[in-house]
Amino acid sequence: MRQNLFRRFSNLFLQDPATTSPAVAEAFAREEMRGARALLYCRIGVVLLLIIGGLSAPSRWQDKLANMVFAGAYAAVVGVQFYLHRCNNLRALHRFSYFSLLADHAVFTFQILFYYQNESNGNFNFAMKSPYLVLLLVPTLMTLLQFRFSLLVYSLATSLAILLGFFGFALLSRVPQSPSWNQYFLGETIILPAWLGLWLLLPLFVATLIAYSILRTRRMVAEIGQAEGQKRQLVRYFSPAVAEEIAAASGENLIRGERRNVAVLFAGIRSFTSLSENLPPDEIANMLSALRQLQTSTVFRFHGTVDKFIGNALMAVFGAPKSSGSFAQDIQNSVSCALAILEGLGAFNAERQTAGKQSIRIGIGIHAGEVFAGALGGDDQLEYTVIGDVVNTASRIEHLCKKAQAEFLVSETVARELPEHIVTERLGVVKIRGREQSMGIYRVNRSH
Repeated sequence: MRQNLFRRFSNLFLQDPATTSPAVAEAFAREEMRGARALLYCRIGVVLLLIIGGLSAPSRWQDKLANMVFAGAYAAVVGVQFYLHRCNNLRALHRFSYFSLLADHAVFTFQILFYYQNESNGNFNFAMKSPYLVLLLVPTLMTLLQFRFSLLVYSLATSLAILLGFFGFALLSRVPQSPSWNQYFLGETIILPAWLGLWLLLPLFVATLIAYSILRTRRMVAEIGQAEGQKRQLVRYFSPAVAEEIAAASGENLIRGERRNVAVLFAGIRSFTSLSENLPPDEIANMLSALRQLQTSTVFRFHGTVDKFIGNALMAVFGAPKSSGSFAQDIQNSVSCALAILEGLGAFNAERQTAGKQSIRIGIGIHAGEVFAGALGGDDQLEYTVIGDVVNTASRIEHLCKKAQAEFLVSETVARELPEHIVTERLGVVKIRGREQSMGIYRVNRSH
């Protein structure tokens, strides 16, 4: 149980890449890069303020020179960050962020110490009560732009170390102290317990607010990343319109699954083994890619779902996860899709013949009925699919195409729902392997 709590804690706050989905990790990396860019602009602004303030301040030349030295050293750090950002080196930028934070603290701390050294007449209360002390909170505030808890903790620890260092030096140097608040605010004395309480609680309070903001931001980015990953996965199987609708919905039905009436289409290449023997592997890959693109776009056009590609075969579903309106309409869409695939294959083969390549023949089988439709697999790898006797039967019907010398066969269930203009020819009652009952098989003709 302790291990589970630790894992959940590290997942939530550290976002370990090993336990983060690729889509979420990509979203975090993208947002971190944007935050690093915003932080770069902030630091460039600090450099400009140091330069402008140093040149325009009515002070001694030593002060102007010191400001230029501070600005130059800080500009060098910003320059390295700018270079890493231009190189888009997120890993190096990630590590350099800690040094940049240290430089942020250093430039403000050294300024306070510089003016103490030159203006205080040896009273360290000049630094303890300096209004510039609030600038030590700025680096911690800047960590909000990159929403990384490690940077926040690092910056908070650095701030507290500097403030405790100030407090320790004040004790050692025996700064003037007084219990009078009037002398504290208007005089040269200080109330050390009050100062310590304020400057310990204020950074902690600010860091707590930033931590909560980072937590909310990370949750939001994680949700966006998961949604993007889900949508990217959906587009592989569904038409863009259906993918958009599913991504916008809760998605609970997809994960839980449900019984649905669907039409299942299988399309496989005939004599693929002998075809593979006569073609080089790269040409087979190019042919399959082009054929799959033709089949996928056609399935989407008729409101179907690409369930999977199995070797050289396509499995498509019509009616899940979203029906076209009725079971009969889904069946008709599946048959219209098959006819469109065959028509597209004719143009596909015409181009291949023109290029002196061998024509491709396919067989298509469709069966319809009730299936279980839903997402199967673990949390890290879910796959939407349909399972049941209808799927196995549709695959067997597609295999019958070779024996029947036909390019398109359907079951009697499908044939009963077809309109009159789609010509079918009954081949007889066939014993389907794996089924106890025989079924009527029909050939669908393209000419009508």
